[in-house]
Amino acid sequence: MNKKNILLIFGFGYTAKFMCKKFSKKNWEVFCTTRFKEKAKEIKSLNATPVFFDDEEKIESILRKNSYILSTAPPENSKDPVIENYGYLFKKNSERIKWAGYLSTTSVYGDKKGGWVTEDTVLEPNLERSISRVAAEKSWLIFGENFSIKTMIFRLAGIYGPGRSLIDRLLANERVYIVNKPAHLFNRIHVDDIVGAIEMAMSSKSEATIFNLSDDLPATQLDVAQFAASLLKKKCPHTVSLESDLVSEMARSFYKEEKKVSNTRLKDELGYKLTFPSFKEGLFAIHNNSIEF
Repeated sequence: MNKKNILLIFGFGYTAKFMCKKFSKKNWEVFCTTRFKEKAKEIKSLNATPVFFDDEEKIESILRKNSYILSTAPPENSKDPVIENYGYLFKKNSERIKWAGYLSTTSVYGDKKGGWVTEDTVLEPNLERSISRVAAEKSWLIFGENFSIKTMIFRLAGIYGPGRSLIDRLLANERVYIVNKPAHLFNRIHVDDIVGAIEMAMSSKSEATIFNLSDDLPATQLDVAQFAASLLKKKCPHTVSLESDLVSEMARSFYKEEKKVSNTRLKDELGYKLTFPSFKEGLFAIHNNSIEF
């Protein structure tokens, strides 16, 4: 029997769940960190092994074997919590770390007034959380350079997928309000394509260190809402102005910036073919797999 590859995922959020699920079904032994006891059971249900984030002894025991690292953890106090807490262990075990990946966000580009961005576009973040992301990216790239570890940054567009889409929200009869900005375009990325691209990147011979993970079709939120409603044969959610009290501060912040995100490097350099090239294919698949009670 072939020896299993080891994947250590820092952070157990939405994307990490799908990473655990897919990789544990293949020839991988998956470990995933969490700070919450109640999450440990869920990690185990995905055939992965939970590790508490502050369990240095356990994490070091994992790093003593040949391993791959993926950090999905957001910055804390403007610093990367994984590098801050475990950089010394990475250094100590650098010869056994085969690959490292960090999940960032396309918000690092800042506002481009609707223009296109590539991985080579100058970063001009305006939001505090985006400025922290740029700092975290640099921490991971410096880590890779210093210890000669292949390290990749994945800048994610708006993430959606099963359990996290307008299809799910409309099926749950949530009160959904769409901001009425008809010309404001966003890119998205289905979680299955995030996982698929990362899997390909782990074995890629590409020298590129940064990849945008985004779909082919920037679209307005209203476009997405209308399509989701049409699939479910429901009325389209109400539209509201950006200034409405129904719009959260977090949601409002997304509309302060506009850009279209190129995925040319993902397709041409990495060679990844999107399973869901646009929100239409993605929502259609979610709809087909949903059951309305």
